Parts: sequence; C-alpha cells; structure tokens
Amino acid sequence: MYFKFRNPKKVDIIILDNECDSLLLDYIVKNEFSYKIVESKIDTIFVSPSIIFKIIKNIIKVKNQEKNILSYLYRIYLLSMINLYNPKIILTYLDNSSLYHWLIRNDHDVRYMAIQNGIRQKFEFDILEKLIPVKINHDFFFCFGKYDIDFNKRMGFKSNESIPCGSLKLGISDLRRKEIIKKYDICLLSNYKKRKNISKCSITREIEENNILLDEHIKHYCQSNSKSLIIAIRSKNTEEIEYYKSIYGDDVCFSSGLIESYSSYDASYQSEVTIAYQSTLLLEMLAVGKKVLHIDFTNNESMFNYDAPIKYSFTSYKEMESKLNNIHNMKIQDYTELTKKQRLYVMNYNSKNPPHQIINNKISFILNNKNHVH
Repeated sequence: MYFKFRNPKKVDIIILDNECDSLLLDYIVKNEFSYKIVESKIDTIFVSPSIIFKIIKNIIKVKNQEKNILSYLYRIYLLSMINLYNPKIILTYLDNSSLYHWLIRNDHDVRYMAIQNGIRQKFEFDILEKLIPVKINHDFFFCFGKYDIDFNKRMGFKSNESIPCGSLKLGISDLRRKEIIKKYDICLLSNYKKRKNISKCSITREIEENNILLDEHIKHYCQSNSKSLIIAIRSKNTEEIEYYKSIYGDDVCFSSGLIESYSSYDASYQSEVTIAYQSTLLLEMLAVGKKVLHIDFTNNESMFNYDAPIKYSFTSYKEMESKLNNIHNMKIQDYTELTKKQRLYVMNYNSKNPPHQIINNKISFILNNKNHVH
C-alpha cells in the first residue's frame, strides 16, 4: 500500500481493473486520450483535504447497503478517488463486476462503458444472488448481440444504451489472422477446471460431469469415425495437459495455450468443426462462418441457453455422433444458410466495422460532445 499526499491527476478515461488492459489501450484508447488504470483492489491511498471532503460528501450522499461497514467505506473511498480523477468516461472489460455496477448507481457525473467479455448465463447470477444482491445497471453496454439485450431484459437488468457489436477479442484476432490451412476434423475447446475448484455446488458438479462425458464420447467418436482432433487448451498448465493426455493419449495435438497468441482461434480455423461445452469461442467462430456445435447432456436451460443449430441437448452417444457427422459433412454454404439468423442474433460481428473501432468512435464522440457527459 502506497500513500500519496496529493490529489489524483485529472484524466479523460479511467480503465477500471487491468483485465485485458493492453487490448483496451492498444486498440481503443490508443494515444488519443489521457487515461489511468484504477484497480478495484486499491494499492494507493491519496491523502489531501480534497479527498477527505469528497469522502464526507459521498458518505452523506450514498446510503450504506453493505453488510460490512469496511466494504462500504472501501467503496466510498474508491468513488471519491475516481471523482478527483475527474474522468469523463469509466471503461471496463469486466461487464459483470458488482463493484462497477455499484459505481454506476452512485456516480451520475460520468459516462460508464462496459465491454462484454464472455457469455452470460443465468446460473452464474443465481449463484451470485445467494451471496449478494445482483443489480446490473449498465450505462453503455457493448455486447455480443441482440441475444444479450434480450437476456438482460429477461433477467430484469437495466441499460441506458446497449450496442450489439460482437466480440472485442474476435475483432482483434481478425487483424492478425493469416491464411490458415485446415489440418483437423475436430477442434475441442477445453473447458478444463482444476479439481480443487470443483466444489460441492450441484451446478458445478453438473458441469464437471458433462465435461467428463463429453471427453469420453469425443474420444470414442474420433476413434470410431477416423477423425483427427486438436484440443485448444486454456493455458500451459501441466495439470490440464495431463488430464487430456489421460483420456486422448500422449499423441493428442494441443494448441499452444498462449492466450496472447490467440492460439485457440487458430486451432478452430484449422478445423472443420469446433465443439465445446459452454464456450464464448463457439459463438465467435459461428460469427466468422465456422461450423460449431455445443454438446450438452444436461438439458439445463440455465446454462448456455441458446437455440439450435448452435446448442443441442443429447441423451445418448448415438445422437451426438449422428449430429456431429451431419455438421461435419455439410457443405459450408448450406451450414451458413442454416445458421444465418442465429449467427447475427448471438454475435453481431462485422469485420469491416469491428468492435474496437465502434467503441473508439463512441468514446471520441462523447469526449468531444459536452451534451453526452452527465
């Protein structure tokens, strides 16, 4: 913890938390605006008459609804510090952060922008609701597609302006993508979770059981149908690699596992069909015209609740095998026609007008138009 006996320096934009901050800085903020990255886990305490005054003012203004008084005071200090940075925009890649949404509810002098960083599922909010009240209230929400707007309405979440523009990471991955030759029949997107993270929660157990069944069936499918396979792993973690080797054998092909190299995207592009259970990348690949299949043996509508032809619920291996072969053998033109309505609904992506450009344009417009600042 550092103490600074002065006021924060004023900036145009505050980036709340450093989640994928390099993407936000390199492709959205660039060198056009002044900015400051502020972590929700505060590591610097400013001490000055101005911040003391702000803290007192915010305590009077913001009613304490926290169970823990220290949590309340922590949030009050964070809000007061942000006030003194005097930004016009708060930008975050953590669109479901409870702290971010608390700030929106209690700070009406700044525009708040959240970029969706993954699929949002009902069961996640159901679990969170057992711990804290879930209050999602976006200002500007750059989401994947109209599906997410409809999902938020069903969940009772609020938004001043939702902008369906596709996935930020997908748009950036497209910038660096070179011509890729298909090498594999199937790309399996890893959904591996460390064993120590599998709790007694029934939902978590259900997810893990589906993962195990999926791996067993895909191994059998590839052997029985002479299909080549690459597994797009989530990291270079030895435990994850050993898990898949224990099922698929030591000769199974893996992506590099390097997130910054977009290796999972490359593995998918190199494959005829991409399969997974609960993966954002499935929707991203569908958006760029790739064949995908979400394989689910749970029939739980609170998880990855998308319609066919994206998601299918299976009750047997034979059903899965038949559907996977059908998609694998389908001409890409026919598959594109089959999925075109769902594709735009779940991921409204346009490579000629990618998300980072849309967000940058909105920021520029707001910073240059006083009418758009509260």
